[in-house]
Amino acid sequence: MQSRKNNSNLPVFETDKELMKYLSSALHESLQHFIRLTIKTMIKEEMTQYKLEVTDLIGTLNFNGHYNRHLQSSYGEVRDVPIPRFRDNPQGFTPQSLEVFTGEKHQLEQLIANMHVLGISQRKISKLAKYMGVTISKTRVGTIHKELAQAEESQINSQPITDEYEYIMLDGIWGKAKGYGWDSNKAVILCVLGIKADGIRKILGFRIGRGESYEEWHQLILELKERGLKTNNLKLAIVDDASGLTGALDQLLPKVPIQHCMVHKMRNVLTKTSHKHKSQMGEDLKAIYQKANKKIATVKAKEVVKKWYLKEPKAMDSLKHNFSYTLTYMDFPKSIHKKIRTTNILEREFREIRRRIKVFDSSFNDTKSMGRYANSIINYLNQNYPAARGSLHTNG
Repeated sequence: MQSRKNNSNLPVFETDKELMKYLSSALHESLQHFIRLTIKTMIKEEMTQYKLEVTDLIGTLNFNGHYNRHLQSSYGEVRDVPIPRFRDNPQGFTPQSLEVFTGEKHQLEQLIANMHVLGISQRKISKLAKYMGVTISKTRVGTIHKELAQAEESQINSQPITDEYEYIMLDGIWGKAKGYGWDSNKAVILCVLGIKADGIRKILGFRIGRGESYEEWHQLILELKERGLKTNNLKLAIVDDASGLTGALDQLLPKVPIQHCMVHKMRNVLTKTSHKHKSQMGEDLKAIYQKANKKIATVKAKEVVKKWYLKEPKAMDSLKHNFSYTLTYMDFPKSIHKKIRTTNILEREFREIRRRIKVFDSSFNDTKSMGRYANSIINYLNQNYPAARGSLHTNG
C-alpha cells in the first residue's frame, strides 16, 4: 500500500514498512549531502596545508574556484561534488582525501556516516582518517569540524519556518562552556520544539545563553517569528515554570495559552519537601491532576495546601506559585491531555543530547563550540525523528 499525501502535502504512512522506507530514503539523501560537503571541506583544508608547505619552494598558490565531479557511493551517486582547485595546479599534486574516497570508499563512507550520525566526532575523524592513510592534524580536524557544523547550523537556525505548528514546547538543557561566567561556567541551550496537528515534531531553533531569563527567551522567540512562525494556528505553549519564559511568551504571543509542565511542578514541590513526607506528598500531588476539571482540581489543591502548610511551608509556596498555569491542559479534549500537560516530548530529545555531550564531560572550550555541537545533534534528531507519535487533533 502506497503512502498518500494529506492537505498540507506531507506524506501519510499507512504501514511501518512505508515509514521505514521513507526514513531510509531521507537518511540516504542527507548522507549524500554530507558526503559532498565533507569531501569538499577536507580537500580544501588539505590544499591549504599544502599551500603553506610549498610557498617557499614554488611561490604562492592561489585558489581558483572548483570543478564538479560525480562520485559513486553506497548511498547512490553523489552528483556535483565541488572539488576545489589551484589556479596553477602543481605537477603531481592530487588531494589525498579524493584518492581515499575512490580507493577506500567504504571506510570513508563509514567515517562520514559516523560523523553525521554521532554529531561529528573529532576523535573519529582523526582516528579513522589515520587508519586510511590520510594524516589530519589536530588543527585541521578542528577546522573541518567547525566548517561542517557551521554548514549544518544554517539548516536549523536560519531555515524558514512554516506556520503549520499548533503546539510548541520550550525548555533548556544545561552544560558548561569554559570561560563562560565566573566559577561554574554554566551555559544553557534554550530550545523550542514545534508539533503539528498530526504529531510530527521538529526542534525549530535554539540559543546558547547564561540562563533562562526573559531577555534570552524573548530573543529566541522573536527570531522564530521572524523566520516564519506567525502562530496563526498555535493553540498552546508548553513550558517549565521559569518566570522569564512565561513573561516572554506573554509579551510576544499574548493570545496563546500557556501550560506549565505538570511534572516540573511536582518535582519542584517534592524538592522542597522533607524526606519523611515525600511519599505522601507525591500521592497528594497526583490526586490533584487526576481530577476531571479545573474547578475540582483547584479545590483539591487548596485541600493539599491546608493539610501541609504548617509542616511543609516551602513546598506549599512552591505549589501555589503559578499553579493555575499547570491546569491549562484541562481546557483541551481529554484524549490529548497526556501529550500536552508536560514537556516530556522535548525531554526525550534532551536525553539524547545529554548522552552525546557526555563525551565532552558536558564541558566545551567555548559557547561557539557548544553551539556547533548542539547544531549537529539537533540536526540529527530532526532528520531521524520526523514521524508522528500520535495525533494531536483536538476535534475528538
